[in-house]
Parts: sequence; structure tokens; C-alpha cells
Amino acid sequence: MHSFLTRLQTVLAVMAIVGLVACQASPSARVSSNPPKSTLHFADLQGFDRDLADSLSTRLPKVEVAFYDRITPSSIPQRLQLWMSSVEAGGGSVTVVEPNSRLTAKSPFLLISAISTLWTASKLVRDISTEAQFKAAQGFDAQILLKQDDKGDSVVDKVVFTHRK
Repeated sequence: MHSFLTRLQTVLAVMAIVGLVACQASPSARVSSNPPKSTLHFADLQGFDRDLADSLSTRLPKVEVAFYDRITPSSIPQRLQLWMSSVEAGGGSVTVVEPNSRLTAKSPFLLISAISTLWTASKLVRDISTEAQFKAAQGFDAQILLKQDDKGDSVVDKVVFTHRK
């Protein structure tokens, strides 16, 4: 009986050690080793969401999101629309800032389409209410800064999240 208890204690101890090692190596436990960034480049991936949440959570005064691709005001990616919806859900404002150029955009409906895109984004607020990471944007305002590309079309230059005081 004594040898059975000794073996049982040994098996339980080994199981506890294996369990602790498995918990330590769990890939779901994410610890951010990267410092928050004041400038991010948009990629339609969950990693972008983590990086933006980390940057906004540290309450940097301003976080800029630049783009690798040409984005028109009417085609702002849904992932970014969710972040702007969170800004509005937290009482912030989302505005579109036209380029300072004297040239006029080829299509006068570009601003209307940008506003329509923002309206669509506001409908997504209920979708983000359960996502804790989006709450990091609720203390911010957002500006969609437009520029004119080499063809004279208005495109999104960057989105700037500015901490509200």
C-alpha cells in the first residue's frame, strides 16, 4: 500500500509539473513585447488590431495609421471602420479632412461617399460592443486625412487617432 501511495504521489507531482509547463508555454497567453507605436501601417490582419489596441491603450497623444495600398474614402476597410465606430461609441468624433490643394477632386461625390462609409461604420457599433480591444479607441477622436494622388483623385492619406482630454 505504501508503494502505491508513493507512485500515486509521483504521478500527481509529474502531472502538476507538466500542467504548469503547458500553462507557461500556452500560445493563447499573449504578452506584448513590442513598445506601443505612434505610427502603424494598416494591414487587414488581426495583428493590426492588437498593435492598434496596444498603442491606444497606452494613451499616446496621437496614433497615425498609414496605408500600404491606395484607399479611397468610399472603400475604407471594415476592420478600420470598426475602430472608428468605437471612437463614436465612446463619444468621440470621426471627421474627414480634405486635401489643402486647390485642385478639385474628379468626382464631387467622393466626400459624400466618405460620409456614407462613416454612416455604415456607425451601424457596426453593436458588433464591437463585445470586443474588449476596440474599447481602447473610445477615448479618442479620429480624422480621415485625404490627399490627392498623381491622377488628381482623392485618396486616404492616413487616419489619425487623437486622445481626447
